[in-house]
Amino acid sequence: MRPARRRGARQTSRLGVSRLRGLKDYTDIMGGLLLMAAGTWFMLHAMEYSMGTLRRMGPGYFPMMIGGLVILFGVLVLIPAMLRAGDMPKPEWRPFVTICASVLAFALTVERFGLVPATFALTILAAFAEPGFRPLRLVLLGLGLSGIGVLVFTQGLGIPIPAFRWPD
Repeated sequence: MRPARRRGARQTSRLGVSRLRGLKDYTDIMGGLLLMAAGTWFMLHAMEYSMGTLRRMGPGYFPMMIGGLVILFGVLVLIPAMLRAGDMPKPEWRPFVTICASVLAFALTVERFGLVPATFALTILAAFAEPGFRPLRLVLLGLGLSGIGVLVFTQGLGIPIPAFRWPD
C-alpha cells in the first residue's frame, strides 16, 4: 500500500520535471487572463463607436467582434490550464528588460535620427534578449528590417518618416 501524498508534496513527472502537487498551470492561466483582459479592452473601446447592423456594419462592429473572439480564446486557454498541474513560472527578466528597452530606444530615436537608425537600434537591443546571437547575422537582420520598414511605411503606406535624419 502506498503512503498518502500531502497536497503540495514534491513529485516528479514522467519527463523528470519536478512539480509541486496541487499547483495549477499558472503560465497558461496568466495568458488566458491577459487575453480576456485585452478582449474586454477592445470591446469597451468599440462601444464608443456605432455598431450598425449585420447588413450595414458600423465602425465599432468589427472591433467588438474581434474583442469577443479574443475573450473566447482567453477562456479556451484558461479552462484547461485550471484543470492541469503545472510549474510555478520563474520570471525571465532579461528578455523583458531588453525588449522594453529596445522599444523605448526606437521611440526615442525615430523622430530624431530617422527610421533606419531607430529600427537598427531596436534590432540590436532586442537581440540581447536571448544569448547566442551572431554579430554578422544581427547586422544583416538590422539592415534587412530597416530596408523593409522604409519600403513598407514610407514608400508603401506613405507615412512621412524620414529614413535618415541628422539632429540639428
